[in-house]
Amino acid sequence: MRRCKADRIPKGAMLQATRSATAWRPVPPSSRRARTSPPTTINQESGMLRRQFLRGSAAVLGACAARLSFAQSYPTRPITLWVPYAVGGNADLTARLFADSLAKTLGQSVVVGNKPGGGGAIGALHVTGSPPDGYNLLFCAPSVFSVTPHLVKVSYGIDSIQPVCLVSKTPLVLVVKAGSRYKSLADVVAAAKARPQTVAMGYSGLGTPNHLAMLDLEAVGKIRFNGIAYKGSNPMLKDLLGGQIEIAADQVSTSKAYIESGTLVPLAVFGPLQDALPGIPSVSSLGPEPFDVTTYLGISAPAGTPASIMLALQKAANAALQESRFVQGVTKMGSFVQWGSAEDYARIMHKEDEFMRAMAAAGRLKMES
Repeated sequence: MRRCKADRIPKGAMLQATRSATAWRPVPPSSRRARTSPPTTINQESGMLRRQFLRGSAAVLGACAARLSFAQSYPTRPITLWVPYAVGGNADLTARLFADSLAKTLGQSVVVGNKPGGGGAIGALHVTGSPPDGYNLLFCAPSVFSVTPHLVKVSYGIDSIQPVCLVSKTPLVLVVKAGSRYKSLADVVAAAKARPQTVAMGYSGLGTPNHLAMLDLEAVGKIRFNGIAYKGSNPMLKDLLGGQIEIAADQVSTSKAYIESGTLVPLAVFGPLQDALPGIPSVSSLGPEPFDVTTYLGISAPAGTPASIMLALQKAANAALQESRFVQGVTKMGSFVQWGSAEDYARIMHKEDEFMRAMAAAGRLKMES
């Protein structure tokens, strides 16, 4: 174990102590008559000084060891960031970038695991059922807790987790394959109005931000799609390019390469982050959007995780978000670094929860069995 600086004995310390002992002088006769014991010898006094010095050093070493033990109490083994979505999607790619940076700031390995399915419910159930010790964390959109429970029967809710922080934000885009008959957002809206619930629109999973984007467009345009849920962006985009679906709501980060190659065409951007695709109109051009459907990603821990661990994670995450490799990687994907507190994370969850309750009251939601 690395020693604290305080336990290093300065050069010459023992020599100085010995020299001070040899400077002893005979006491005056009057003092000698008052003695009840013989005078201390040079060797005895040197031994006393040595014992005092060692006792002091031991105390300092003990204090340093206690502080070091506390600092190393978490983490002492690898941490797993569980992504409740498929490999290769926006959350998965961001999680892997973030895990590398977080490992540096925590001084411990951070690995990424995937448990897709059920709109994030499978991964969420795994983490909320894990011990609240900080070694199993969930990396996902807040919608896993605020939206999915309105669509899938699950045994968890908002109170089952403790938000750590937000990490990134990514705009969503409405895309079609090159050569599609839909050349604009207006074309899509017109087709959906003419053929209600027949225009096939893909999104990556029940309760995901992509699903919210479809509901958002339906609310703004006063239309209804034939929604098709996928386990992730990759299988959804494969079907879009293959003609199995007509349009899709996807994160810019996973569609960007296809857009740049010309195989996908963006028709509209959801939410306020239009800078990600300059010149592309916003869904809000049809009317006010119910809320911001930007994809926010963050970390959460099982409810009951000790405050000391939560604080350690928040400090390490804040430092990780400033790592140049993470910032550059996220920017290259078309996303934005988004530090947000646990309170910010919770605020998004509650706002989405309110929207879903309104959708349920309006008969717009169907609970999956």
